[in-house]
Amino acid sequence: MRAWIALFSAIACEVTGTMALKLFGVSTPWLAAAVTGSAVVLSYLLLSLAFRGIPVAVAFAVWEAVGLALITLLGVGLLGDHLSLTQLLALGGLLLGARLLHGGTQEGGRA
Repeated sequence: MRAWIALFSAIACEVTGTMALKLFGVSTPWLAAAVTGSAVVLSYLLLSLAFRGIPVAVAFAVWEAVGLALITLLGVGLLGDHLSLTQLLALGGLLLGARLLHGGTQEGGRA
């Protein structure tokens, strides 16, 4: 359970750092660099903790897929970005792929 908490905390840090680039990057680049740098370092530290209890392939896939989905959805909701149907399907495919990797590691490899 601690590994999953570390993983989702790593995702939150990565999303925070990425959003800081967009939100602070133009007006206060020093703030963007500070927030992003700190968040990314913390994200990788937490990800390394997650690797102790979750297979690397699963943890990394979940970290990437959920992080990308959250950043994309925050871009749509907060920044006015637009998604095409193809892009929406691609996000669903990423999340499905991460879920399938996770399922493939359960019960000796049986999904």
